[in-house]
This record gives sequence, C-alpha cells and structure tokens, in this order.
Amino acid sequence: MKKTTFLIVGKHAVVEALKNPKRKIEKVFVTEDAQKTLNRENQSLNLFKGVSVFYKSRRELDNICGRDEIAHQGLVAEAEQLEDLSLKDFVKETKQKKYKLFSFRRGNRPKEYWIYY
Repeated sequence: MKKTTFLIVGKHAVVEALKNPKRKIEKVFVTEDAQKTLNRENQSLNLFKGVSVFYKSRRELDNICGRDEIAHQGLVAEAEQLEDLSLKDFVKETKQKKYKLFSFRRGNRPKEYWIYY
C-alpha cells in the first residue's frame, strides 16, 4: 500500500528533506534559477539523485502550492509521510545516539510538550 504524500515547500525545508535518508521524496518541482542556486550552494552533494525532478515556472509552483502567499522560493517537494514513532521508541533511539532528552511544559498548557535532543 502506498503511503500518502504531502508537499514540503521552501529552499531550506526541501534541502533538509533531501538530505534525510529516512525521508522518501517522490518528486521535486524546481525553477531553473533555484536549481542553479542549489547546485552552487551544495556542490559536494548530489541532492537530486534518485528523485524525479520537474522544471516549473514560479506561476506553476504557485498553482501547485495552492496559494500565492506561500513562499516556495522556487522549490517544492512531494514526500511520503514518515513512519509514526512512539515516544518509547524515540527515547530508545535517542539513548542509542547518546543525546540528552529534555521535555518541558510550555506555558500553562498541560498537554503541550516540546522535546529537545
């Protein structure tokens, strides 16, 4: 069964998603200007290896995003959802990597937690 996909929008978000080995990127929509900038900034990385790349105009990217207010910066990726990770598995994974795990309550909201590692 194929997982659902969603859009990742913006230069930094898309680049980090492409660098993440756990993230499955289906397609990347990019303008020619954004492609040149990415190649110049990430010369040592082959970010688009194994990914379908589609060249689009800024207007076409606006249409893909659904709104003109979204700042796509010439780069949009369609990605699969990551596997859900339970808190127990997350704690195990962080212990194996020897990160320190901190959690604290934000303001007076009893059910909202932020986890930093």
